Parts: sequence; structure tokens; C-alpha cells
Amino acid sequence: MTQVDLTPDCSRCAALCCAALAFDKGPKFGIDKPAGAPCPNLSSDARCTIHAGLADAGFGGCEAFTCHGAGQRITQEAFGGASWQDDPTLAAPMFSAFQDALRIHNLLLLLDEASKLPLPDPAQCAAFRAVLTPDGPMTTTWLRDTLASDISARVMAYLQTLRDVVART
Repeated sequence: MTQVDLTPDCSRCAALCCAALAFDKGPKFGIDKPAGAPCPNLSSDARCTIHAGLADAGFGGCEAFTCHGAGQRITQEAFGGASWQDDPTLAAPMFSAFQDALRIHNLLLLLDEASKLPLPDPAQCAAFRAVLTPDGPMTTTWLRDTLASDISARVMAYLQTLRDVVART
């Protein structure tokens, strides 16, 4: 099974978190921004114009956020390096795929953390990771099919069974 790198690399992404996700104005975000709308602080070259002072500008949530590598996987693997900024027809499918990949990567992150525990059956954790890892590049079809299954619910149910293991560590 291929190990998925959950390290974000913003230089290989099309600023998906800055456009695909919603922000609610509050202590962590200086504005309300609906999902699918580019942040007004995003430049045309997919760079944040206030990155050096995010927290001071009221965007500490951006500073704390990580996609765990989902952004670059969607940009590079699913869309071959293309950007919604260069081709606006890609915006909706890229944003949707990014949100799906975030779900997958968050599940993988939870499973990675679980695998550090003294598991009663480590093979079960590995089996879930295998289901959440495509055999090749991540594609929108693979994402759709994987998330259409009950994998999210099964992983969460499995993780809940580890409460006793966590309590003993």
C-alpha cells in the first residue's frame, strides 16, 4: 500500500482553501466568505496578499488551517496542474473535489494517529487506510465512488472502538 503524504505544499496547489471553503466572520476570520467565492485577499497569481500578517489582519483561522495535502493532490493529480483561476469552468469541480479530498485526508490523518496506539488488530486500521488510498492518482471519480460508500461511517465507528485503547495509554 502506498503511504499518502499528508504534508501540505501550497506551492503545488491552486489556492483551493482560499476559494472553496467558507469563512464565518469572528475571532478567526475577518470577513464572511461563502464557499466557492475567492477570498478578497487572494491575488491573481494564487498568493495571499496578507500572508505575512494573517493573524494581525484577523485571519488566524487561515494561519492555523491545513488541508493535509489535499489541495496539491487535487491540483496536481485530479486536474493535472490546472487552476480554476486560469480556467473558470474548473472552479466548481475543483472546489467540490477539494472538499471531498479534505474528508479523505482527515480520515487518513485520524487513522495515522490511531496506528500509533497499541491496537488490538492493526490490520483493520491498515485495511481502512488501503480503502482510502487510490491505487494511482487521486481522481474525481475515485473520490466520488469512495465517499459514496459507507467508508466514512465505518472509519468513525472503528475509531470509537479505540476509546479503551486510548484510555489505557
